[in-house]
Amino acid sequence: MSQSAQSFARNFLERIRSFVNSEKLMIKRLPKWVESANVKITKLNNSNLFLFEDSLIKGDSFVDCGGAKSDLQFFLELPEYVPKTVSFMAPHKGGLIILHGEYGKDKKVVFNVISSDKRGHSALFNAGYIPYHSPLAIVNIFIKLSVSEDVLAIRFVPFAIYVHDEDLNDFEGFWDKCTPHIQNTLQFIHDSDAGDYYQSTEGRKSAVLVGKEKSVIVFGKDSNPGMLSELHQVRDYLRTKDYDAYLLRDLPEHPSMSLEEKVKLWALATRFCIMVDREPSGHLVEYPYVKSVRAILALLRPEGRGSTYMIGNDEIIDFGYINVFEFRNSPIGILDTAIAWAEELVKKRIEKYKKAYPWRK
Repeated sequence: MSQSAQSFARNFLERIRSFVNSEKLMIKRLPKWVESANVKITKLNNSNLFLFEDSLIKGDSFVDCGGAKSDLQFFLELPEYVPKTVSFMAPHKGGLIILHGEYGKDKKVVFNVISSDKRGHSALFNAGYIPYHSPLAIVNIFIKLSVSEDVLAIRFVPFAIYVHDEDLNDFEGFWDKCTPHIQNTLQFIHDSDAGDYYQSTEGRKSAVLVGKEKSVIVFGKDSNPGMLSELHQVRDYLRTKDYDAYLLRDLPEHPSMSLEEKVKLWALATRFCIMVDREPSGHLVEYPYVKSVRAILALLRPEGRGSTYMIGNDEIIDFGYINVFEFRNSPIGILDTAIAWAEELVKKRIEKYKKAYPWRK
């Protein structure tokens, strides 16, 4: 990767973020790449093509994709080919031209490029095949390559920019003539339905993470009023410890979900689970579901006995994320010990997964 191309991409992101900060735009109402980007870069003859996508890690990364013969080859990750036709002619004078698609709930813009044969041989723009072209940008557009009714490839382009060599080597000149167009685009996204969409998407992500940080599910027999009261006490004790604790019956479910799906969904979305095992009930069915998704489970049962030998023996040797805690009169008396065990296991998992998955380091 040329240092000039990577430097250009870094400067571009810095200027965008400076504008976002100066205008006090809410980062949650903007595409994720604005905050943290994975930038793919290719050389297209005398042009340079930058694709900005959301990054899975904090911070920016830059990928040298080598050279390409067409923009569609780059966007759609196709084998190299020299394009025979193009859909649009790149402008050769003026400021930045932006193709801005709608994006959000029920809003999609798709460019369908029709090819004459199954090998593609088409391009979106003729950039790289003319002496000079003005800067070009694509924002929030799906690009599809088709032959008749058959779709050869399709990808979403959150943001891409074509930069001629002349502009690549003069970043300040490039930014001066492109600034108002780029800033207006970001402001429009922030203030429009697209901003609502990004914010709601970020909200859903945050909700999942918050749930994994603070939520606990309480299982047990809830058909008996006395035992239901005991489950409520367990729930409320957990809440005094700043957990978002719920009985499974109080959590929402979709009409299309089976009980098994509901148990697995919420067990996966919580920090750990508590199961009070006094008498046989529906929790005997829920137990293997919780176990199957490797949810951390503290099984609370009266001293010397449980509801059945069918559950609770997994912790003896096979499943380290399940543990039995015995109590005398009330499960409340053993909850602090169970919580401490669960939290220690959460910490161990975090450390182990950090070592196992390089992108988490």
